Amino acid sequence: MILLAIVLTANVMMAQKKDRTDAYMYNKNGQYEKAMISIEKCVNHEQFLGMKPNDQSQAWLYRASIYQNILQSPDEAVRNLAPDALEKVYESLMKCMENPSFMNDNKQEIYQRVSAVMNTYYTKGADYYNAGDFAAAAPMFKKAYDIAKSLGSNDANDMLNLAATSSLRAEDYQTALDYFTEMKNNGVDDVNIYKHLAAAYHGLGNEEKAFEMINEGLEKYPGDAAMIIEKVNVYLKQGKGEEAINDLVELHNLDPNNASILFILGTIYGDENNDVYNSDKAIEYYEEAIKLNPNYYDAIYNLGAMYITLSNKLKTEANDLPLNETARYNELVEQAEELVRTGLPYVKQAYEAQPTPEVKQVLKTMYVQLKMFDEAKALDAE
Repeated sequence: MILLAIVLTANVMMAQKKDRTDAYMYNKNGQYEKAMISIEKCVNHEQFLGMKPNDQSQAWLYRASIYQNILQSPDEAVRNLAPDALEKVYESLMKCMENPSFMNDNKQEIYQRVSAVMNTYYTKGADYYNAGDFAAAAPMFKKAYDIAKSLGSNDANDMLNLAATSSLRAEDYQTALDYFTEMKNNGVDDVNIYKHLAAAYHGLGNEEKAFEMINEGLEKYPGDAAMIIEKVNVYLKQGKGEEAINDLVELHNLDPNNASILFILGTIYGDENNDVYNSDKAIEYYEEAIKLNPNYYDAIYNLGAMYITLSNKLKTEANDLPLNETARYNELVEQAEELVRTGLPYVKQAYEAQPTPEVKQVLKTMYVQLKMFDEAKALDAE
């Protein structure tokens, strides 16, 4: 019985080696379907792990070569034999690299094949990224990173950064957090790491950790504009308008010619849902932004809309008055009309810049309120 078991085992091993040799020859002769069948039969046999380590590694290298040839074939029918060929090549080469002795003897071939796979993953990731499919790009870049890391490449962290950024843009915040944390643990230490970690925590709803990352980043890079903006976003989400304003004022002092900062300040002060609502300050900041950038559409339209909002408030107040307060009613209506007149040039300029139906309707309403009927008709005729 012992002799029979030895014979059976020997026969199995010989069969596996024959499958491996057949796969090699089929691959060499361009018979890729037969090569694929033979190599899968070899590596998936229940006795495969009983082979010598170097024999196993040789089988994995043959497998990588077969699927790489399928992947790179100009014949679509051949490529369709294994739609997952790239994954099979990657898996096979990683198995080869687990054997230091085999790796040392076949280093040049394995490195060349591994580098080709890494470049393929990177290219696929870049294609997905450029097409705006960030969810598909992230795992491609991550595979490229894993390979680059195994090769000790200096580009490894750059590829991980692409995977992390893709995940963040895909709103896969947990994966982005994992990748950016790994970058930080790899020794990458720049302001973007803290900014992106904060954004990932922010996306996960963990404002405490987001704030922690922001403050840690600002300790190392004080005055960085991007970090201050992240901090402002957290404050605004928490309803802390005063704290947000303090940081924006600091940012404005660092960058006094940045009209966007003034616009954001105007937006915060102009939002009635904020605890710091102040229409006068909102108007002031919008006007400053327009002085810096006379064609700043958002600031121009918001300023016009601010005057309309204030006008509507006065009209509501007038309509709520008792019937015997005619003088006060007329005074409020006159003030409301004057606010519409003040806001009109801004809304008109906004419409000329971007003649959308929404802005057109606002402009027409203002013309009617001011009894500018000819202008309203002309607007309708456009």
